[in-house]
Amino acid sequence: MKKLYELAGADENRRFSPYCWRARMALAHKGLEVESLPWHFTEKEAISFSGQERVPVLIDAENTISDSWEIAKYLE
Repeated sequence: MKKLYELAGADENRRFSPYCWRARMALAHKGLEVESLPWHFTEKEAISFSGQERVPVLIDAENTISDSWEIAKYLE
């Protein structure tokens, strides 16, 4: 299953990044299921494997894609 790191606040059920929303909408448009993983600004090490310091980051099997536009292009 695909995993998507998304920016979350104190309430981990609320995602407030429009860039993460774009990635989530691209996944929904394609009808793909994804596991949403909350990420906070202070958790840079949690996504360090991606070479990025920001979200969204999508993990799909062996592929790691960051940036909402790159995620949309990858899904195409």
